[in-house]
Amino acid sequence: MTNTNYVFFLGGKDLEMATIQQLLDSKGIEYVAKDLGWGNAKTSSYEAEINAAAAAGKTPVTVELAQDCKLPSNTIEIDHHNENASRPASVLQVCDLLGIEKTSDLQLIGANDAGYIPGMMALGATPEEIARVRRRDRQSQGITEAEEKEAERAIKEKVEVFGVTIVRMNHSRTATVADRLFDKDHQQNLLIFSTGKDKEVNYFGDGKLCELLKGKEIGTQPAPWDPNQTIPVYDHFGGWNGGSGLGDENGNAFWGGYPDHSEVLKYVLEYNRDKRGRTASQEQNNAIMNKLLKEMGGR
Repeated sequence: MTNTNYVFFLGGKDLEMATIQQLLDSKGIEYVAKDLGWGNAKTSSYEAEINAAAAAGKTPVTVELAQDCKLPSNTIEIDHHNENASRPASVLQVCDLLGIEKTSDLQLIGANDAGYIPGMMALGATPEEIARVRRRDRQSQGITEAEEKEAERAIKEKVEVFGVTIVRMNHSRTATVADRLFDKDHQQNLLIFSTGKDKEVNYFGDGKLCELLKGKEIGTQPAPWDPNQTIPVYDHFGGWNGGSGLGDENGNAFWGGYPDHSEVLKYVLEYNRDKRGRTASQEQNNAIMNKLLKEMGGR
């Protein structure tokens, strides 16, 4: 198959997606990009265009789009999150598909997307290279100066309980907080609540906890877009997770979703309390936890 037979459909904005778009431009390959965010990066955003491409004899290629509609049988799905976490970064999968050389910059961008700062450190990136990639990533996500300032305000009001740093801010651009608080000498343990319109929750750190937050797949249910297809059902909060340390309590990974804030707070803090064991400061931490739960309306 020649590269001209492909039509790419691009997911949420970040540095990796912007880089994929640049690669497609350089090769003259057709693509459709609708300026999506991570929360609405779904196949239904392109349903008509995907079906039209297949009908025209083309091969649709979806990139980091959650499937929520029926897709043509010849669709190629590129992703490295959730059930695809064991696959290479999406930009590297695109390189393999199109026969593009994986330069050191492309590998660094892939490592950033798949493993964040620890992923880049594992490749031997310098602090300057890491800072440059993270700055490019935030710019590619369309993060505004107002959102950066809100993150700075929220960080000043952060709370630490059982080793977990808790930040509450009015948007869900988590990179504005995670980048500022990252410490290469300590494992992440960061819980970010969006108090804005989307009510998103994100956790960064313990890879085992990231796995537990999403939960195990306990079955399937008919897909709302096609009763002949199924989607997974989880025994916990669901949502999304990934990262190079997923499943490893000593590794760094991430989880996110839209569940009840107080339930997530209680679960994360109790997990960390049990992990740390009984200490002299436990009573004080319990008091802070209960105060936060009360503020969030939980029990």
